[in-house]
Amino acid sequence: MIAPWTTGCAFSKVKWIEPANARPLGERAYRDNSELADAERFYSQALRHQDRCQQSCVDLFYHVALLTAHHELCSSSSCRGHQLHQSALRLLLHNGQAFNRFDPARGLLVRHSGNEEWIPIEYHGFVWDSGDFCRLIPVGDYKTRALSSKHRFQGIGIPLVVEGCNKTNQPFLPEQSFLAATMRLHVDATSGPQFRLYDPLRVKQTKIGGRLYPLARDLSASLAYRLRGVRQNVLNEFLYPDTVGDSRLYTLEPYQAGKIPIVLIHGLFSDPYTWVEMVNELRASPGLLDHYQIWVFEYPTGQAFLRSAAELRGQLLASHQCFDPLHQDPQLSKMVLVGHSMGGLIAKLQITSSGNRLWKSVAKLPFDQLDIPAELRGDLISSFFFQPVPYVSRVLFMGTPHRGSNYARRLIGRLGSSLVRRSSERQESYEVMIASNPGVFSDEVTDRIPTSIDLLDPDSGLLKSIEQLPIRECVTLHSVIGDRCGTILHGRSDGVVPVESAREHRAQTERIIRSRHVDVNEHPEAIEELLRILSAHFSEESKVTGSPPLP
Repeated sequence: MIAPWTTGCAFSKVKWIEPANARPLGERAYRDNSELADAERFYSQALRHQDRCQQSCVDLFYHVALLTAHHELCSSSSCRGHQLHQSALRLLLHNGQAFNRFDPARGLLVRHSGNEEWIPIEYHGFVWDSGDFCRLIPVGDYKTRALSSKHRFQGIGIPLVVEGCNKTNQPFLPEQSFLAATMRLHVDATSGPQFRLYDPLRVKQTKIGGRLYPLARDLSASLAYRLRGVRQNVLNEFLYPDTVGDSRLYTLEPYQAGKIPIVLIHGLFSDPYTWVEMVNELRASPGLLDHYQIWVFEYPTGQAFLRSAAELRGQLLASHQCFDPLHQDPQLSKMVLVGHSMGGLIAKLQITSSGNRLWKSVAKLPFDQLDIPAELRGDLISSFFFQPVPYVSRVLFMGTPHRGSNYARRLIGRLGSSLVRRSSERQESYEVMIASNPGVFSDEVTDRIPTSIDLLDPDSGLLKSIEQLPIRECVTLHSVIGDRCGTILHGRSDGVVPVESAREHRAQTERIIRSRHVDVNEHPEAIEELLRILSAHFSEESKVTGSPPLP
């Protein structure tokens, strides 16, 4: 049984429902030969062509959208012109992509009377390159247990999920991303029709005829769609850390100069999907994305977290060199790390100096006096000897076992640790190192390569040494601690980590919430506390830079 150690939401099935399009009424529904009667006729014809897989349906749906464009301002959902317009846009988008007539970077190709014309597309508010937009998916309804709130707003246009493919090879961006968008067909007598695509995270309204109108926005749909069909691999990444999954720091959006990174670090038996609730609320918080950008660190949780911390350290330094090689962006050097459970220990190892303390806790002789295989030397140096990352200025620990958890020493912990399988090459190199240096290493590391669970044992010499490491003076610490139940031997606890173990006595603030360990990072009070911290963090920076504070 692994459940007590699970630190992220279990895979939550997503029910994704396609949008309900208008049913044709037929032109006979109108007493006169009105514009809507024409729209009904073309709409019915377009549906027939669609059923026959004829690409002429694209031109017909476009014609319906044009005829009903002025109805998009109708505030009543029962307005037939409004219904036809939105349905025509959705079906136009679907069929336009199916018949390769819609290019997200160029627009829509329409044909009429033997002529061809491209209807252009214009982008508003996006931090993405239009070349990275691969597919546009209209939003209908959806259900998922991973999100407690759907941030949806009524207005003009149709909400979309955009599948991004990182064709421009932007660094630290995943190969595939999903983002929110809103699309509308803008008709102007002077410039002609054009499609307009808005980033609903940043653009809430648009001007039409001198008046501002709210846009239809769905900020949560892209997260729900991303979870659709996801197969979590956390167990394999724990059991086979050398062969399944790599450590990776990535950005949820393309890098934006002048914005402070928030780096989310998941815990044991978890993955970045544990942060969907947090991300959903952060993105919906007014003004936050004007000043912050969200990054995520993913790693195989079975390997000793010292190595995961070393990999994050290297990638944080590499990201700074990549994005700001001339050190001209002061906000990039004000990173905020948020670590849940074991992720908090990884975060702590980004802001501490090791000296020789960690090495002395596992070996009786200095590193340079030992016979160590070349393939292990680099990993050991980066794991045991390091300086704090100079670009981190604040850390929030969430349910972090600073002094371990008794689950690590119980049968369940010992069993879980024993199931971890290292690659044969790494195991052989490790055995050679131990055999070549008899009597040098502590019992904690002699028998086998320690796993992350081994290092969470309250009796771990390494864990005790980590607690004593000095923290970089200019870094501010905060704690969110779960308090769910009482235990006879260890006092109050979140069910996995005792309150006393989750306490970092150097933290500037500490907030106790009534939460289970698995829910600490998605609890409403924890999210509220992070938002408070981020507001204070930016306010402190704005005093130096002169920027306006968060609302």
